[in-house]
Amino acid sequence: MKIGIIGLGNIGIMLAKRFAEILSPSDIAVFDTRKTKGDKYLWVNSSQEAINKSEIIFLCVRPQNLKDLFATIKPKNKIFISTIAAIYEKTYYEHLGEIKLVRIIPSMINKIGGPILFFGGKHTNASDKNKVEKLLSKFGNVHKVAEKEIDAYTHLSSCSPAIVAEFLRLYIETLSKEQKINQKKALKILIEMLEIFVPLLKKEGFKIIPQVCTKGGITEQGIKIMDNYQDSFFKDLTNSLLKRMGEVRKQYGK
Repeated sequence: MKIGIIGLGNIGIMLAKRFAEILSPSDIAVFDTRKTKGDKYLWVNSSQEAINKSEIIFLCVRPQNLKDLFATIKPKNKIFISTIAAIYEKTYYEHLGEIKLVRIIPSMINKIGGPILFFGGKHTNASDKNKVEKLLSKFGNVHKVAEKEIDAYTHLSSCSPAIVAEFLRLYIETLSKEQKINQKKALKILIEMLEIFVPLLKKEGFKIIPQVCTKGGITEQGIKIMDNYQDSFFKDLTNSLLKRMGEVRKQYGK
């Protein structure tokens, strides 16, 4: 199988590295307008050349560069996989015709594993969808979702690693400043807790909250603070992400 990757930002590079674990680098054709060569992969001179040399092509450009990409390629009878958030399938059909399209939302945690959102376009047959799903499942857990659900699930699969990491960073930073403790040691202890916490959460679900948070105890005070911010912080967070996705779709998904 030969893979093409157009766009070598964070996601494009991550995918290239993961595919290099299961394919020969010479079977991975890559192109980026900002990069012209490298010590791995099959570097090509244009997006169209990447398409010509590949069976499955990953579109990993930014939304603002999508129209320029459309103007420079002829799709041929290939499978196209878009990693671009917020842009619906109809935009691709309007510019490229009835192509075989799969939309996915990977995440930087796919460096190791984790969820990959998957939506098969209406002109993609079951055999081609299965081929793509099988390929992606080699380095992630594929979750099929309806296109109308992708934005919401993207919060959890793709946005949350950065949001959760920032929450933990601010938590440690504040605690360290207030209590004069070592931040590196605090992070080490927190990571050790999370390594045990995640399997426990998977097993117990949110029942873990009352197990830790006893009535009248210390933890209960922290839970009350979180509950107080549910309608302000968490609703604002969710709505702001959805709003930005809508803005991207309106601006670049025409």
